This record gives sequence, structure tokens and C-alpha cells, in this order.
Amino acid sequence: MINGYTLIDPATATGDARKLFERAEKGMGFVPNLINTFAESPITGETLLDLYGITSKTGFTPLQVHVVFQAASVLNQCAYCVPAHSTGGRKGGVPDQLDDALRASEPLEDPKLEALRVFTEITVSSRGRATAQEFNDFIAAGWSRKAALEVVLLVSIKTLTNYANHMIEADIDEVFEPLGWTPSEPALA
Repeated sequence: MINGYTLIDPATATGDARKLFERAEKGMGFVPNLINTFAESPITGETLLDLYGITSKTGFTPLQVHVVFQAASVLNQCAYCVPAHSTGGRKGGVPDQLDDALRASEPLEDPKLEALRVFTEITVSSRGRATAQEFNDFIAAGWSRKAALEVVLLVSIKTLTNYANHMIEADIDEVFEPLGWTPSEPALA
């Protein structure tokens, strides 16, 4: 980890940090290192958990949420989030082949999922400024204007975790290590 961020023992946490850790453990079965570092700002951690909780209220299936989260994390070169999503996604039924393609920024076999991946990458790289043609291509692939806004919502969640991890460089949790990931290109300057 960098910039003075450290992990604290969840068993000795107090106050708001303890509440954050209890909530993370209840939802995930453990306190991931990235969440652990949010003890520095429990409101950030609570907000993140709230945001993850609302993903099920979008019009996306868990697989489609995975496509957006992973495409954004790969494009943002988050060496923590990519293996974390691979681990959780594969445990939840995301096919290895699909996740491998996302991790490599390669086209997906399913045309509608591929349109979602591409639109996510456009949303991230253009900072939400998709061209009219790019937007229309997304709609023509069978998505809706509602889905476009929900891509922005999901990208916002990943912006929080990806950017926080860039600042923190949280150590990869042991459970995520088998699916470790390194960006294929250097980060943008």
C-alpha cells in the first residue's frame, strides 16, 4: 500500500470503522483490504456498500453488471478491482471465457453484451460524452435510454473503487490472488 494507508485488524476496530467492517463481513463473508482501508473514511466505505446494494435495483442482470464493472475496471487499470470482480463473478456463475475476454478487453461473443462492453468503455474513456452514433449503436443493439443512464451509475461506482485503489494500492486479498491481473499497457500519464 502507499500514501500511508494501512490495514487495521477488524477485530479491534471501533466506532464507525467497526460498523463498516461488520457490514462488509455480513455481505461478503470477510473484510476486503480495499474496504479495510476505508476505515480512514467510513462514510466512503458505507457509501460504496450502499452503491453496491443498489445494483440489483437496476435493469441489469448480475452478469450484465459484471460486464460493466469489469470493463470499467480494466480500462481504469485497477489491479485490485479486476481480480476481485473475476473472483466474485466466477463464483456467481460468470463464465470464465467471458471474464477472460473482459480482462483482455477483447470482444464478447454475445452481440448485446459486446454492445454493453463497448458502450461502457466509451462512457469511461469519453467521460460520458458518447457521440450520437455511439449512443444510437447502443440503442440499436437492444438497450434502452434507461440502460445508458444505468451504465453511468455503474461506472460511477467503479470510479469510486478504481480511483481509491489508485491512491491506496491495496494489497490483493489472498482469495483474489489466483486471478491476479496486470494491465497490458502502461497507465495514461
